[in-house]
Amino acid sequence: MPGRDINKEILINTIKSDYSNGTSNSVELLKRNYPELSHQKCEDIAELITEAIASNDTDKVSIVATAPPSFAINARTTMSVVNSMINSAERNILITGYSLSSYFSDLVDVIINKSQRGIFVKFFVNDIESQQEFDKILRYKSRFLNIYNYKPVDDDKMSALHAKVLSVDGQSTLITSANLSYHGQQGNIELGTKIESKSVAKQIDDIFTKLIFSKVFVQL
Repeated sequence: MPGRDINKEILINTIKSDYSNGTSNSVELLKRNYPELSHQKCEDIAELITEAIASNDTDKVSIVATAPPSFAINARTTMSVVNSMINSAERNILITGYSLSSYFSDLVDVIINKSQRGIFVKFFVNDIESQQEFDKILRYKSRFLNIYNYKPVDDDKMSALHAKVLSVDGQSTLITSANLSYHGQQGNIELGTKIESKSVAKQIDDIFTKLIFSKVFVQL
């Protein structure tokens, strides 16, 4: 016989309490309200909701901005976030470069050095033949430093890799309007978001992996 409707707020609060205290009161609450469900089913439902709550608790989004020095804003600067993410990477780096200037050369050296220490780097570039600043990083391409080029298609010369993305260690992702240049990092007005989320980092990696398999990008 179907049980009565359970108050959603009570259930969620009970699961949150279980999550914090290591208890299992939510399973008993589900069993009382839905006696037709087995104990295992109640455990599975409670576990799924717990995972969803835990995911929401750990995912963090913050605003990242490039703005004139005189403009006070409550956000981290693009330059500081990019520097911090690249320097702290321990396992892998995914980065895109619509435009790369000599201003970014020090961080290019960091990326090369990290790849030589076994940190896996995927660098996605827009029309590399038109960008001399990529010559150095091309000289160091290796098993751990993979470079992928996007070249405009024949029937649309204006198409481009315009996304500006930096994702490290399958956890931290920056999506921004800023290029890897002085104006992008300091001179312009740019906005972006830094997202601490394994699922978002995986989505980003999956998108670029599919673009590689679809030959939208060509490995150099």
